[in-house]
This record gives sequence, structure tokens and C-alpha cells, in this order.
Amino acid sequence: MKVAVCATVKNEASDAAALVTSLRDQSLAADEVVIVDGGSDDGTFEALSEAAEGDSRFKLLLAPGTNISAGRNRAVAETEAPLVAVTDAGLRRSRDWLRSLVAAVQDEPLAAGSYGYILAAPQTTFEAALGAVALPLARQIDPFRYPPSSGSALFRREWLERVGGYPEWLAHGEDLWLDRAIWRSGGWFRHAPDANVGIRPRSTVTAFFRQYFLYAAGDGHAGMLLQRHALRYGSYALGLGLLQHPSPAARALLAVLASVYLSGSLRRIPDTVRHASGVNPLVAGALAPALRIVGDLAKMTGFVAGLSRRRSR
Repeated sequence: MKVAVCATVKNEASDAAALVTSLRDQSLAADEVVIVDGGSDDGTFEALSEAAEGDSRFKLLLAPGTNISAGRNRAVAETEAPLVAVTDAGLRRSRDWLRSLVAAVQDEPLAAGSYGYILAAPQTTFEAALGAVALPLARQIDPFRYPPSSGSALFRREWLERVGGYPEWLAHGEDLWLDRAIWRSGGWFRHAPDANVGIRPRSTVTAFFRQYFLYAAGDGHAGMLLQRHALRYGSYALGLGLLQHPSPAARALLAVLASVYLSGSLRRIPDTVRHASGVNPLVAGALAPALRIVGDLAKMTGFVAGLSRRRSR
């Protein structure tokens, strides 16, 4: 069965050649590869063109002003294969990435698609701490509840057409929206272990805050994960209430609740620090709680911004 690979990029010149090389070196060759550039001004398109030169399977398109959803829909529309894999630049894929995704749906003819986990691949102490905060370990994931990320996923074309593709009105969170649309229509996905990919966490606090702000803004705009966001607001309201209470019992309860809340991130530190050389585990462990709070603040402010956009829409 023929398979296409689609990707969108914007201002990713440093990773553009690696993306093309990774897709060209797959043990299962894609029949079609379409990469849409949403309007880069850093030489991304030129880097893609140079890396893909001589390979007729690659089609590179410039689409300035398109968001991720529109870019992915444009890429999919340029292909004909019944299986469509999607990915992004900046990810570490194995040579069997595409083969694993295809094999998973061939083994399950009724599956709407397949996917790999997005796992932390840090290179610095800061990134190791952030990886522990932002991403679960593979052994912690329930494959039956994991929402496939469009960094490593494959869809049967019929399912993309059934739900209308990616939501072009949504700037962020489009992959979760698509997953939920397929689930609501009765579809399901199968995990393909060899399709797990590594991602380097953001390297600065500012970049991390912006990333989580935009994710949460997408949730608010689309009306997704309302209970999870409400729980976060409630948890911080309770924490502030206990912090302001003068009794030692209130402070002790706050310490216990904070320890439980942060324990998940701290338990992942030993695993994330092993991914890079020269990482200081003590510093990473000290950074993790602060980064968890930064991420929560980004989500709480971003979600409000998304809800405002939803109301105006």
C-alpha cells in the first residue's frame, strides 16, 4: 500500500536538511513526500531544496501566511496515497520510523491510524530538567489514552477526509483536535514502538513559557481539556489559600500537597539526565519545580487568552 509523508516548517533552517535526510534514509521509502513552508525568512526553503535535490518523490511548497493546520491540509491535498504519515522538523526518527507506522495499521485493518510517542531528548542540564517536567517517559504512557502528536503519526486518508482534516481556524492544539474528532467518529489508533521520536526540549525559560502559553491558548480556543485546566486553577487557589493561612498545620499540608504535585517530574530526572553527557542531576532536580510552576503559569494565562478568542469567534 502506498504511503505519503507530509510536514510543515517555518524558520527551521538548522533542522531542514536533517528532516529531508531522515525521510530519504527510511528503511521503507515513502512514495510521496510533501513539505510546506509557511513563509520562512531564514533560508529554510533553500536548505530543503538543496537537501532534496535529485529526489523526485519530494515536493516542496511555499505557502506564506498559512498556519500549521492549513499547511498540513495543503500537504495532504498534494498527495494521493491511502496512508498519510505526518511529522515535523527537529525530531529524531529511527530508520524504521515509517515502516513501523505502516506495519501497525496493516496489522490492524480497522485502525484509523498509528503513532509514536514524543519523548524528551535533552542535551543540556536545563533541557533535562524541562524534559522531566514537560514529557512523560515511555513506560508511564497508557497507549490506549495517548493522543497522537502530529510529530509522529499516520492516518488512513479516509479518516482525514471523514473529519475534514486539520482545523484551519485553530492556530495551536490542532493535532489534539484532530485526534478527538477521529475518536468521536469511532476511530482509534495503534501505537508503533519503533515510531517513537525524540525531541529536544526548549532551551530557555522564555521559549518554554511561550510554547505552553500557545498550547493552552489552543485548548481554550477549541474548548478542550476544560476539566484539566479547571483543576489547575483550583489547585493553585488552594495552595495560595494555605500559604496565607497562619497555622502550622496549613503550611504542613501545603508542603505535603506540593511534594505530591512535583513528585512526578522529580522521579523522571534520573531518566532524562542519562540522555546527555555532562548533565548535573542535582541542578536539574533543583530546576524542575521552578519550571513546573512556570509551565503552569503559562498554561493558566494562555487558556484565558484562548477562551477570549473562542468567545469572539
